[in-house]
Amino acid sequence: MPTVFIQDGYRVSFYSYDLAGRMHVHVFQAGHECKIWLDDLAVAFNRGFKPPEVAAIRRMISERRAEIVERWLEHGRNEG
Repeated sequence: MPTVFIQDGYRVSFYSYDLAGRMHVHVFQAGHECKIWLDDLAVAFNRGFKPPEVAAIRRMISERRAEIVERWLEHGRNEG
């Protein structure tokens, strides 16, 4: 599970086996996890984060979306 970055205590990652699907990231902190789709920033699932935290996570992902997409594509090229 490559870590894309860590910011404000959130670890943003993706699973290598998910690369063929719709682009998304998993965000972890203190035993909580959520999955955010990159195309529309919708929450695929949320396990433990409160609504204000989810809003902050979505802003963070939005601000760094280009970096995440670049890492996703780079990792996919290296895996394939």
